[in-house]
Amino acid sequence: MADIFVSYTSGDRDWAFWIGQELARLQHQPRIHEWEIQAGGDIPAWMEERLQRADRVLCVVSADYLTKDYSGWERRSAQWAAASKRPNFMLPVFVEDCEAPVAMGHLKRCKLFGLAEDNARASLEAYLAEAKPPQTQVRFPGGPEAPPTPAVITQFPGLKLALSNIPIAVPRHFLGRDDALEAIDAALRRYEGRVAITALHGLRGVGKTSLAATYAERHKADYRATWWIRAQTESTMRADIVSLGVRLGWTTADEKEQPALDKVRERLRQEGEGLLLIYDNAIDPMSLKPYLPPGGAVRVLVTSNAHAWRGVAAPVEIRLWPKQIGADYLIARTGRESERAIAQALSEALGGLPLAHEQAAAYCERLDVSLAEYTRRLELAPAKMLDAERDAPAEYHDRLTVAKTFALAIDEAAKLHPAAEPLILHAALLAPEPIPVFVFSEGRGKFGEPLASQLVDDGLDEALAALRAFALIDRETIVDERDRAITTETIRLHRLVRAVAVRRLQGETAEAARRVLIEAMAEVFPRKVWNDPSAWPRARRLDALALHLVGGASSSPTGAEAPASEILNLLGQYRAAALAAYVQARQLLERALAIREKALGSEHPDTAASLNNLANVLKTQGDLAGARSLFERALAINEKALGLEHPDAATNLESLAILLQAQGDLAGARPLHERALAIRENALGPDHSYTATSLNNLATVLLAEGDLDGARALFERALAIHEKALGPEHSETAINVCNLARVLRDLGEIPEAERLFERAIAIGERARGAAHPLTQRFQSHYARLLLITGRQVEALSIAEGALAVHEATNGSNHIWTKDSAGVAADALAALGRADEAAALRARYGLGDGSAL
Repeated sequence: MADIFVSYTSGDRDWAFWIGQELARLQHQPRIHEWEIQAGGDIPAWMEERLQRADRVLCVVSADYLTKDYSGWERRSAQWAAASKRPNFMLPVFVEDCEAPVAMGHLKRCKLFGLAEDNARASLEAYLAEAKPPQTQVRFPGGPEAPPTPAVITQFPGLKLALSNIPIAVPRHFLGRDDALEAIDAALRRYEGRVAITALHGLRGVGKTSLAATYAERHKADYRATWWIRAQTESTMRADIVSLGVRLGWTTADEKEQPALDKVRERLRQEGEGLLLIYDNAIDPMSLKPYLPPGGAVRVLVTSNAHAWRGVAAPVEIRLWPKQIGADYLIARTGRESERAIAQALSEALGGLPLAHEQAAAYCERLDVSLAEYTRRLELAPAKMLDAERDAPAEYHDRLTVAKTFALAIDEAAKLHPAAEPLILHAALLAPEPIPVFVFSEGRGKFGEPLASQLVDDGLDEALAALRAFALIDRETIVDERDRAITTETIRLHRLVRAVAVRRLQGETAEAARRVLIEAMAEVFPRKVWNDPSAWPRARRLDALALHLVGGASSSPTGAEAPASEILNLLGQYRAAALAAYVQARQLLERALAIREKALGSEHPDTAASLNNLANVLKTQGDLAGARSLFERALAINEKALGLEHPDAATNLESLAILLQAQGDLAGARPLHERALAIRENALGPDHSYTATSLNNLATVLLAEGDLDGARALFERALAIHEKALGPEHSETAINVCNLARVLRDLGEIPEAERLFERAIAIGERARGAAHPLTQRFQSHYARLLLITGRQVEALSIAEGALAVHEATNGSNHIWTKDSAGVAADALAALGRADEAAALRARYGLGDGSAL
C-alpha cells in the first residue's frame, strides 16, 4: 500500500484527521505533520523529507487551502512532480465546493462535501482503488435487443440481454442523486469475490426505491441478471427468490416452496457472480437475514426505512433534497421557470421530501395553479394538501399520499412498542427543533399512566427505536456551542411527520397533551439560570422548545397556569442573564407575573419572586424608579407571608439595597445589606454562597464610602467562600475577583490588581462570553487601571468597547453605560482630545469630572 503525504491547512484539520484514519483503515500509511512532529520539531525539514519519500500527495482542498502559504508550497510541489516525472502523484480531495486552480483542473478528483459519512467513506475508497475493467460480461450496446421476456437462462457469459424483473420505471425527472449512486457502486464493489450487501435507508418518501431502480438501470450491463424482491413480507420474499430460481433453471415451477428456496440460496452461493438482487422495502435486518444469500459473489441492494444495518450491510443514508434540488424538480415537473424563488421556498416548506414534491407538482399541473398558490394552500391546510390522493404517484405503494405514508408508519411503530405513538404525538406539539431525550426521561412522571411506566428503564430507548425503525425520527447528538465537552442526546422530527402526527390531536386531546408538555418542561428546565452559567447549556437546548410552548400563546391551558408561569419566569431570567436580551426578558417576566397574580393572588410568595425578577430587569434597563417600587412590594409580601428572618426576605433586601446604592443612597443601602447578611449568616451559615454574596454587596458600599480596608476584608472573605462553594470559574467568583481588584487598584497595589482584573475577565469570557455586559463591566474597571498607569490608548480602546456593549444592551442611562463612558472620556482627555472628552461627558450627563 502507499505512503501518502496529507497536505492541508489548519482550518481543515478535522477533515485531514478523518481522511488520515480512513487511509490507515485501507492499509495506507498517512503522513500528517501533527501526528509526527514533536514539540520543537523542524516543520519545513519534515515536509521536505516526507514529500520526497511519498508515493502520493493527497491535497485536502478548500477555499482556505488554496490561499495559504504552506499548503501552497505543498500543492505546487505535488503539481509539478505529477506533471513532470511522477504520474498520479497528486490526489485532489475536495472538502468544500470551490473552484480548482487551472493547474489542478485536469486531475481526477474526489468530492467529500455534502455527503453522509458512510457515503464519503465509500467515495474515498473508490477514488483510491486501482482502476480496472469490469469483472463481469459487458452487454453489447448496439444491435437488436432480445425479447423482453426471455426463456429460462441457463448459460453465461455472452448474453446480449440481462435478465431483469424491475417493476418500476426510472423517474423521468431524476435529480440530485449522483453522489448516492457513486456511493452505492463503491459499496457493492468493495468485496471482490464475495457477497456484498448495501442498504439504502432514509425517511419514507425520500426516493430509496426509485434510486435502487435507477442504479439497476444504469448498471444493467454489469450484471447477467437483476432481480427485484419484495421484502416487506416473508411470503413475498420467498415467492420472488423462488421465481428467480425458476427463471435461471435452478428449480422447477412445480417444486414445493421450501426445497426450491433452499436450492436457490445454495446456487446463489455457488453461482452468484454477476447477479444483483434488490430487496425492496425490507423491515429490518432480522427479518431479512434468513433470505439473504449465504455466501458467494452475489451483489445485494436493500432499501429500508430502518437505519440499523451495520451488522449485515454497508449502510448508505439517502438524504432529503436541498432546496436547490427541490426547486429544480418542481420547475422541471411543472415547467414554471419564472417561479424559481417560490420553488425554493416551497421546497423548504416540503422539507426536501421527494414524495411531497411530486404531490405538489402533480397538484399544480392538474389544477393549473402556480407554485405560489400551492404554497399558500399548504400553509392554510397542510393536512388536506398532504393527503391529496389524486396527486400521489401511482408507482408509490398503490398511491399512498404523504399523510397516509406517515400515518401508517406511526401505526406500525405502535405495534413494536406501546409508547411509540403517544411519544411522537407529544413530540409533534413541540417546536421544530432538536428535542432533548431527557425531556421524556426526566419528565416522564408528568405524562401520566400508562406512558410514564412505559418509559422507565430502557422503555424510552425501545420506543424511540420503534419510531426510528419506520424512519419517523432521527437521533442526533448536539454539542454545546460554548463547551464541546457537553453533549445532549436529541430526537428530530421531519416537519411533514409533525404535520401528520398533530392531525391526530384535536380539541381537548391537544390541550391535554400541551398541558402535560408544559408540566414536563417546567420539571426539566434548570432553575439557577439567573446566576449560574453551568445551567445555561441545558437552558440553550430547551429555550426554543419552552418558548414555543408558552411564549406564543395568550393563555395557558386550564390547569397549567403554575408550570407555565414558572417556565416564563425561567425563560425571562435566562434571557436577561445569559443573552442580555432585556426587552424579551421583560416581556416574558411580565407575563409570568400576570399569570401568578391572577392564579395565586397579589400576596403570594411566588408573586413576590416574579416581582423581584422583573424588577432586576427594569433596573438593568435603567428604570430605577420602576424597579424600586417592585422591589419594595416584593419585600413587603415576603416579610408578611414568610417572616422577617426568612432567606427570601434577605434576597428582597439585597435587591432593594443594590438599587438604592445605584441611586446614590448609600445611607439607605448599608443597613439593608447588613440586615440581609445577618439573616443569611443565621439561616444558611457563614460559609454559604449566598452569605458570600451578601458580604460582597456590603463591601461595595464600604468601597463607595471610601473605607478601602474594610471593603478589602469583606471582599477577600467573600472570594474565599465563593471559590470553595461555587468553584474558581463561577460568575459570582469572577464578580468577587473584580471587586477585590478594584480595591487593590485604589490602594495602589497595581500588579496584583491587574492580575485579578485579567482573571475576572477570563472567567467572564468563558462563562458568559466576551460580549456579555458583565464581562465588559470587568473590562471597564480594568480600563481605569490602565488609564491611571499611563496606558491611555489601550484604556480608550477597551472603554469604548465596553461602552458600545453597555449602550446596546442596557441603554444610555444605565450606570454601567455611564461608567464606561466616563472612563472613555477620561482617556480622551489624557490623550489631549479635550473637545471629544467634553462632548462624550455631555452626551451621557457626566459633568466635568472623572466617572469613577
